[in-house]
Amino acid sequence: MSQPPLKAIQCFCLAAQHLSFKKAAEEIAVTSGAISQQIKGLENWLGMTLFERRARSIMLTEAGNAYYRRIAPLMDELVGVSYSMQQVDRLKVVRLSLPPAFALLFLGPALPAFRAHHPDIELQLHASPMLHALEEAGNDLAIRYLPQADDQLDCTLLVRLEIFPVCSPAYLAAHPDLAHGCLHGTTLINDILHQDWHRLTQTYNLALADTQRLHVDQAMLAQQSAENGLGIALGDSLLSRQALESGRLVVPFEARLPARRHLYLAHARKPLLSPAACTVKRWLVETFREE
Repeated sequence: MSQPPLKAIQCFCLAAQHLSFKKAAEEIAVTSGAISQQIKGLENWLGMTLFERRARSIMLTEAGNAYYRRIAPLMDELVGVSYSMQQVDRLKVVRLSLPPAFALLFLGPALPAFRAHHPDIELQLHASPMLHALEEAGNDLAIRYLPQADDQLDCTLLVRLEIFPVCSPAYLAAHPDLAHGCLHGTTLINDILHQDWHRLTQTYNLALADTQRLHVDQAMLAQQSAENGLGIALGDSLLSRQALESGRLVVPFEARLPARRHLYLAHARKPLLSPAACTVKRWLVETFREE
């Protein structure tokens, strides 16, 4: 059996939608006669009459109406997917999910160089502390803090982190015993990324008596609170680096541990990444290797 006449099916759907050969013809810039001829060919292929042709109008037959109700959603999907693919190919869109602090401190400053080298790639960033499933959020790539590589995803380790205490120089000056690991009278800032004060104090046998707590829901806010002299936060080798180099933060005493979570670049194993997404992945990995 020959293949279905796809052009004729498109013409039929347009004519059925408008109940007019003329309007169908105008939509795809052909003549009414061309539409009529295509539909006759489809009717011959199907072996049934699809329209009742009247002097000044057309009506779907019962068979034509049943065929239209089944074929129209499929044709809409075909057209929609085709337009989407055309758009993606033209813009080379890559959707990247990442933690807000990482977006602010590291990706933002690196973007101008990336844009200069890859002006054809449209990078769409979604900064969120929530670890949405890749397919639910519609992302191609995600930068995530994970305890280890996720077996369900293709994961590349970007940086292995260690944690340590950080505070402002003024806070250290106001609490000089901090230099000897004495936490008496200090405020410990807790955040959702590094919930490790208990682990750190147990490992280094630090007393927690007469300490206060400040709880925040974002790692960046914990760092800023420490910079503003509100207490001691747990920094890491990536998040705290710029503030330490500039002197906004200092390490009051030496106490370091491997972090519970490290920074990974993740994406689904299937479908395969687009060429544009592969370019973004390669750029991110190479950027961290240089760092």
